[in-house]
Formats: sequence, C-alpha cells, structure tokens
Amino acid sequence: MELVIPLALFALSTKVRCESFDYVIAGAGTCGLLLANRLSEDPNVKVAVIEPGGDVRNNPNVTDVTRFLRALGTDIDWQYTTTPQLGANNKPLPFHAGKAIGGTSTINGMTYIRGDKSQFDAWESLGNDGWNWDTLYPYFKQVERFSPPTAAQKTAGASFDPEYHGEDGLLTTGYPFELLNGTLYKSAQQAWETLGFPLNPDVNGGETRGFDVWPQTLDRDANIREDAARAYYYPIEQRPNLEIIKGTVVKLTWANSSTNGSTLSAGGVEYRNTDGQTATITASKEVILSAGALRSPLILERSGVGNPNILEKYGIATKVDLSGVGEHVQDQPNTALEYSSNLDVTGTVPYATFVTAQDIFGNQTSAIAAATNTKLSEWAQKVSDANNGVISTSQLEKIFRIQHDLIFKENITIAETLTSGSGNILISAFWTLLPFSRGSVHIKSAEDTDDPAIDPEYFLIDFDTIVQTGIGRLSQELWYTNPMNDYVVSCLVPGDEALPRNATDAQWTTFFASILSPNHHPIGSASMMSRELGGVVDPALKVYGTSNVRVVDASVLPMQISGHLTATLYAVAERAAELIKKP
Repeated sequence: MELVIPLALFALSTKVRCESFDYVIAGAGTCGLLLANRLSEDPNVKVAVIEPGGDVRNNPNVTDVTRFLRALGTDIDWQYTTTPQLGANNKPLPFHAGKAIGGTSTINGMTYIRGDKSQFDAWESLGNDGWNWDTLYPYFKQVERFSPPTAAQKTAGASFDPEYHGEDGLLTTGYPFELLNGTLYKSAQQAWETLGFPLNPDVNGGETRGFDVWPQTLDRDANIREDAARAYYYPIEQRPNLEIIKGTVVKLTWANSSTNGSTLSAGGVEYRNTDGQTATITASKEVILSAGALRSPLILERSGVGNPNILEKYGIATKVDLSGVGEHVQDQPNTALEYSSNLDVTGTVPYATFVTAQDIFGNQTSAIAAATNTKLSEWAQKVSDANNGVISTSQLEKIFRIQHDLIFKENITIAETLTSGSGNILISAFWTLLPFSRGSVHIKSAEDTDDPAIDPEYFLIDFDTIVQTGIGRLSQELWYTNPMNDYVVSCLVPGDEALPRNATDAQWTTFFASILSPNHHPIGSASMMSRELGGVVDPALKVYGTSNVRVVDASVLPMQISGHLTATLYAVAERAAELIKKP
C-alpha cells in the first residue's frame, strides 16, 4: 500500500493539460491537415490537431523534389518493422511512414495517380452507398491546382487532358523542371508500345492501362514538394481557432457509457506529450482519427473498440465489439530488377506502365478466371485461418468475389511497373496492385503507442505470386526490347544466372523472397464496409457503435486501387470534410 498510493497520485499529476475544442483530430498527415483546414474555415469552430512529428518545411530531404528516399531512416520516419514474413524468407521487413507535420506526404514519391473507375464503383458493393467514381470525381478535381506542362516538359513526355484536372484547389500538382529530357523517354515509350502498351495521355482520367509519365504533388515554379502541410496548413497556420499540439494520441475518452442505449459518445482524447506526460483534450463535437492505417486502429483498440480477444489480452475493457479493427490490411509487394547501362541518367524518370489480367495471361485469361473463381472460398479460408477466424470465410469470400469480378469482368489494371534510372543504373520496380492476401495491424500492449504489430501477409495467397511473376516477366522483357536493349550492359539484381530470361516460376519466387520490400501503401485496417463484412466505419466514416468518432485516412479504404494512395486520400478527406460540416 505504501507504494500504490504515491504511484496513483503521480499518475494523476501527469494530467498536465486540459482544454476543450469542437473537433480534435489525431494526426497531422495527408487527411488530417486537409480536414483541419476545412473545419477551421468557420472562425467560430475550434480545431485541435495532435501530432507527434515536427515542422519540416525547411528540411531539404522533404522540400527537394530530387531527394525522394533520402528521408527514409531519418527522424521523420517512424521506421517500423513488420513481423517475419513467409514471403520474404521469414524475415521482418522495414516499413516506412512519415512522422512529421504533413505525415507520409513529406517522404513519399509524390506520385499523383487516382486509379480505375470500376474500383471506386466497387466500394458501393461493399456496403458504401454514395461512394463511387462519379461522386469522388468532383473532389479529385476540387483539391487540385494543376500546372500544365511546359513545352520542354511535353517534349520530355508530360501530357494531360485538361478535362481531368482542377485549377483552383489548394494542392499544387504537375511535373518537375528536372523531368528527364533526352532519348530515354522516347525509347521507353517505343519499347512499351512494341510490347502492346500504348501511351496513356492522362493516367488520371479513370483508365490507367498503358505507359505514362505521371504528375506529382509538387509546386513546379517553386521547385518544391507539395506535401499536405504546404498545401493545407502553412498558408492558414495563423488562424486563432486552429492549433497543432505536439503529442501522441493514446486513446479516446468516453463522455458516457452509451447514447440511446447502444451508441458510445467520445468526450475527447488522452495524449502523451513530448515529456511523456499525459493530458486530455475535450471534443464537444467530434473526434477524428487521421493517424494513418498503421496507427488509427491502435487508438481504437486502446480505447476499447476492437476484437474482444485482443483487448482482453492486454487488460482493456471492450466498449464496442468490432473485430474488423486492425484486420483487412492490404499492402502491395514491391520487387525490383536493376541493370547497368551505358547512360548517365540525371533527371527524374517518372514512367509507369499499368497492365491488366489480359496483358499478363493472354489467351489463357478465361481459363485463369474460371480456375481462380473456384479457389475463392479456399483463399478466403486461408486468410480467415491466418486471422484466427476473426473475419469469417463467408465474409472474405464475398469481398474476394467483388475483387475477382473487377479483375476478370471489369478488366481493371492489376499490376504496375515503374521504369526509372539514376546515373548508369536502370530499374524496373513492380508489384501486383490488388493482392488477395490480407494481413493485420494491432497493439502489442495497452501502453506502447509507437510499436504496432504489422503483419501484411505478403504472398499469403498464391495468385498474388502468379501476378507478381507475370508483371516481373513483362518488366524483364522491356530491357530486351528495341530500343531499350541498346542501353543495357548487364543485369545487376539479381543477375542473369539467378534470373535468366527463361526463368522458371520457382526462380521468380526465390527472387521475390530475397528482395521483397513493402510498397508502403497500407490500407483497410478500419475499412469502410458494412459491419456484416467486418467493416469498421460506415459510409459517413463514423465508427460503428459510436456517435461522434470518425476515421479519415487510408485505414478506411476497403480495397486497393490501381494508382497511388495520395490522390484518393485527398479526395476522400475533402468529401469527409463536407460530411462532417453538413447539418
């Protein structure tokens, strides 16, 4: 007893700050800062954003558009590690995510690609009325202030259709002045066209198939990265009704045990400041989780929202039984080939090629479609077994059938390969876009906020390996195709002996296991789906079983897209802001 009382008093004394706001947002990332901007437009509304990262507006590894990858492994990267992955020879893999005001938009590749129309339309089939391409398209344009390419950039491959782009948004997009201007663009275009992939003049029109030079989130004229902070926070940081508080949200606080007999109401959040002390902030209207797909589910779990078995393990009382929290995680497996060349590549080389099942399987596509259709229940069982039955086979099979239809009936693109280079090195980085494998992210303890258990389950389903092999073979063939073959001296990674041109499926699988990397596009851990399918948020992005808690970040995306996440996240957040503000 002599020790218990002082410790209890000390715990109470650490509640160093208690303030009230209308809205409290956990995370100043891609979505969180857009929401903060929109919600604080009303001077009578007080908005707080709690973010553990710092101000990086003067960090050259962030601002310099040529320094992609330089920030990885620094103090603005969370530097997570996955659980051991069977698809990577049972090794854990480093997993990067931005720790800064601006979130991952400060360290990503700045790629601005939306995806295929049918993929967004499929969201409605998962229980999300009103979420489809047509409803999101106005928001895609609303967020954007596109800079049309210069004459020199057009010569270097930049192209666009003005119909697909916004001119008055807060987010500047376009092409960098460093866009490589030389023979490589024309050579890559010609080689991909020879392989059956024509130029896509604008990859953001809802059809991604083909070869393209993609736009980026950057301010061309200022020659600087356009991260979420530069677009949505720095211009309005002096608003008296908006405050960014440095700290890490630990959990929600509950205003009462229930509302109307069944629904919980959040009163605010508890967070840990930079000194390790605990404080609470009150939210009179809503709490919005925008901490990202690897952190928002952890906040829910520490608040008693999630799988009761996991919560009980860590001594957390279940407030809302919502077993989908932390499940349905989908990331793409990234692998790459490297070649030495007789070139000296000095500019940026943002070349992407998107391919369909028909492109990979050719005249075997119908047979593959039929064969895989019979395996959907088997795949669902395998994923369900991996999550200990938390998401049932029947739930997963319904989701998988929607995904299968997208691939084989809607003919969406299912794999992407980047053609790039630096110095005398030429690279093909490639991945399957819509993995059937599903993983998870969960807490490891009731207190630790910064060490999630991340398990993407790469290549759990063998079809993902088949697609990865198919896009790998296409990527390899590019370097044997005229005129690209004129530049190649030798294969450096993994080498011609390890992966010859006629490599077997087994050789490709061995190669993948040796070089696998996350693509750092995690989604789904608080999926916007019907509760019956294991969803966590409803079409208004409210957490099931709560009246005023929303999730607005990559967690809510229910299925991967044929693009890169940034463009879609800004559009989702823009629509979410309207949903929150409407009466």
